[in-house]
Amino acid sequence: MMESVLSKRTRCDYDLKEQHIMKLKKQNVLNDIEVLNLTGKSVIFESQEIIAYRVVTAFKDRRIINIMVVSKTQSGKTGSMLATIKQFLEDSSNLIPIENIYIITGLSSCEWKEQTKERMPETIQARVFHRCELPVTFVDEIVNKQNLLIIMDEIQVAAKKGQTIYNTFKRAGLLDKSKLHEKDVKILEYTATPDGTIYDLMKWGDASSKILADVGEGYVSSYNLLEMGRLRQFKELCGYNVDTGQVNAEVFTNIQEIKTDVDTYASPMYHIIRTKNGVYQDITVLNFQQVFDAENFEFVKYDRESEIQDINKTLMISPLKHTFIFIKEMLRCAKTLVKTFLGVQYERYTPNSDDASINQSLVGRLSGYDDNGLSICYTNLESVEKYETLWNSNFDDTSVQWNSKTTKFVNGTLSATNTFNGPKNYTGISLENTDDDIVEPREPVIKKFKTQEDAKEYYHKELKKDSKGRGPNRVKPNAEGYYEATIRSKKGVYSCEELRAERRQGLTDTNYRCNPCYEVKEDKTTLQWWVIHY
Repeated sequence: MMESVLSKRTRCDYDLKEQHIMKLKKQNVLNDIEVLNLTGKSVIFESQEIIAYRVVTAFKDRRIINIMVVSKTQSGKTGSMLATIKQFLEDSSNLIPIENIYIITGLSSCEWKEQTKERMPETIQARVFHRCELPVTFVDEIVNKQNLLIIMDEIQVAAKKGQTIYNTFKRAGLLDKSKLHEKDVKILEYTATPDGTIYDLMKWGDASSKILADVGEGYVSSYNLLEMGRLRQFKELCGYNVDTGQVNAEVFTNIQEIKTDVDTYASPMYHIIRTKNGVYQDITVLNFQQVFDAENFEFVKYDRESEIQDINKTLMISPLKHTFIFIKEMLRCAKTLVKTFLGVQYERYTPNSDDASINQSLVGRLSGYDDNGLSICYTNLESVEKYETLWNSNFDDTSVQWNSKTTKFVNGTLSATNTFNGPKNYTGISLENTDDDIVEPREPVIKKFKTQEDAKEYYHKELKKDSKGRGPNRVKPNAEGYYEATIRSKKGVYSCEELRAERRQGLTDTNYRCNPCYEVKEDKTTLQWWVIHY
């Protein structure tokens, strides 16, 4: 008996009364799904039905616990989830209580939650949870349940060991293969950018599977936009030098490139510009106002403090003037935009782009089935090209130097950095034929910035949620005008080469370092600020 528990998911038994109640509730949900379809609130397309069929068929193999569906941005993940729920309920061989179907995400986004809920039947909406609700509310609901279907969206977010998803699974008792089999837990992961999670999951052997979702007719991908000549390489738009108090003149050349594109539109459009935080956003707006006159152009902000609550309510109305919408920390992933009057979109320039963030951000929002044929996006072109290479290889090409929070590239090979899918996090998942038992020095993430402010901004955006304190302290130059770092109790001016050699010094899973260094120690203009962390 013990062997069967360890080798496959067991079936839960229900008496006749329980089965009858489940069938009645099932029919109510199917009716609700049909109403959503007929009213156009959540239409299920043929391509999504095909994905759902592949998922439901795969789960018939009761050895499988976890399936990852990789689908391109804006290709209809939510519709695929709904189609999967529908086919699960229609399949007479699947008896599952409606109360045991959950949709969760590592995103801390009320916007994602509301958008997902409105596309789901009312009976499912109460079990749609985002990051803040996972460790307590979600865990308390599922901890004593059997026969679960847990659908996870944007699984690349909060995906490291020790972060929210891992901690939630640990508290809920989902890190034990035999218990997952015994309780008949089915985990369905959705993402456009799986990063390291896919490489960890594929080490599960016959307990996991991956599906690359084919898109439907009329879909336009980020790479299609590149092929059409509608993507441009992004550049710096702020350019403020804190030491001189001046803006680099090159910035205005970069903004003039945008004006060249804006001038091609026959009628006014909305143009979305992602900016840095704080005063740097204000400086960026001022830079634009020096190139675009206020009489003929509108300038508005969209962030958590702005008057705009839902950007789509603005975007669906034809603008009277070309309107620049300056955003910060918004439209990263999941959000669907109304594209009718979208013109130029501009991703915030960073010298070391996170490939996943780039593909999920503005260029990802521009993809989909509703391309207006006019929009242009400034982004990191190399990130788009790398994603296309991974996609075409079924995410098997490990020679791609993909930069993300949960991948590493060592000795020419791409691999995971111990995500929540990592086999060694689970009791009972074999590590045979994996590289988990190979002891190699851990390779930390190194993010390079031109200013202290950029480094601190990165801390607040990427590291603060998992760290304590206010972030990197402000460092002042020494008497000679050089910035010094302290490593192994030795304070001095470090070259980039010297700092790289000491990159692991003092690092743990829960801390970071922010150090200045120089490409050429004798040249102050080669200053860089490195944030180093695991």
